[in-house]
Amino acid sequence: MLSADRGGGVRLIVRGDLEETRALLAEFFTARGWRVHETTPARLDVETGSLRRTVLLGALAGSRFHLRARLELAEVPGGTRVRYRWGATVGRALGGVAGWTRASRRHAETAELLTAQLRERGILLEAAPDR
Repeated sequence: MLSADRGGGVRLIVRGDLEETRALLAEFFTARGWRVHETTPARLDVETGSLRRTVLLGALAGSRFHLRARLELAEVPGGTRVRYRWGATVGRALGGVAGWTRASRRHAETAELLTAQLRERGILLEAAPDR
């Protein structure tokens, strides 16, 4: 399991080209209620929750706590590398230590779900922590 206590990330190598992988990631995050912003062919920005509610309530925003992440994609021999990272400061500005803990835990859980789904589809070639 990925660490939820210090931030972190995951580096995945997925069988498929950049376009296929980007579409797969967009589908994965959208199905879980995240909004997906395709900024460049090699980057997706995803977010969930309510920024307004999180600014007003901090960590007490509950399931609507605002989260944001950047997914960086690059073609590599045999597939596409995906970097999904979150830092030690994620959520801290909006919810203090409790917000940081909530955000980090949620990112780690999402990364675990993504890794499991790619493995089940038989397209995950490699998964490793990315710090």
